[in-house]
Order: sequence, then C-alpha cells, then structure tokens
Amino acid sequence: MSGLQSVPFLQLYNATEEDHFYTASQSEANDAINDHGYTAERSTCNIFTQQYAGTIPLYRLFNSVIVDHFYTTDTTQVSNAINDHQYSLEGISGYVYADASYSGSQPFYRMYSSAATDHYYTSDPTDRAIAINSDGYQDEGITAYVPPATASN
Repeated sequence: MSGLQSVPFLQLYNATEEDHFYTASQSEANDAINDHGYTAERSTCNIFTQQYAGTIPLYRLFNSVIVDHFYTTDTTQVSNAINDHQYSLEGISGYVYADASYSGSQPFYRMYSSAATDHYYTSDPTDRAIAINSDGYQDEGITAYVPPATASN
C-alpha cells in the first residue's frame, strides 16, 4: 500500500467543554481554534482523505448536549449513537484500514471518560496508557488501523 497519500489527523481540545475533536482539514481546525475555543494538540496518526482499496470510512458524530465528538467505522455504532444517544452524523472524517494486515498500520485506540463525557483517540500506546491509568478514561478498544504520523506514506 505504499504510495498512498495520507494526511495528519489533527487533534484539538476544548478545555471548557472537555471535548477532543479530530479533523483532516487544516481550515476546519483553524475554525475550531478561532471560533469554538479549541487548542491544537499533536497528531498521532495520519488518515486518507480518499478511499483506497482496503480502507473504510471513519464516521464523525457529534452530541451537542454533552459536547462530545465520536468517531467510528462501525455503522451499527453510528445508528446506535444517533438513535439512542442524541448524536448527529457530521460526515466522513476520512478513510482508515479495517484491520492490521497492511504494512506499517497501527491501532487507533478509543477511550471514553464518563466524568468528562469525552471520547479520546490515539495511536500512541503511551498516550493511551496515560489516559487510562492517570486521566480517568476507560478503554473502548481499537476503532481502526491507521498509517503512522509521518511526512509521507
């Protein structure tokens, strides 16, 4: 799968709302920073902005009541979030691998803090351990597999 063009999946955080937000669009990140109180954090992975063979959509949902962004590749989770938990579908953030069979792919972990009503995602095992062991997040497993955060893939 070499030669595929991936881009940084930008990680932002709003401390007032306790919400992590991820986007592959620098202009959308700038709007979140300038208009919605988010600050830029580091990106731990890349994603694809177009679909390639072996990739699947990464859906982005938002709950305005608890102010939480939720990302999943699972269409059943999309339906449940919309029908049972007041999320609205904001679209497809990009495309990711469904499994670890692609060379260089790494897990993209999902965690949730019920105290902060916040989903947190990372491909960095150290960040994951800190979120679970120190920051009060519960492990929710692997959402997808992603290319590593590098200049070119």
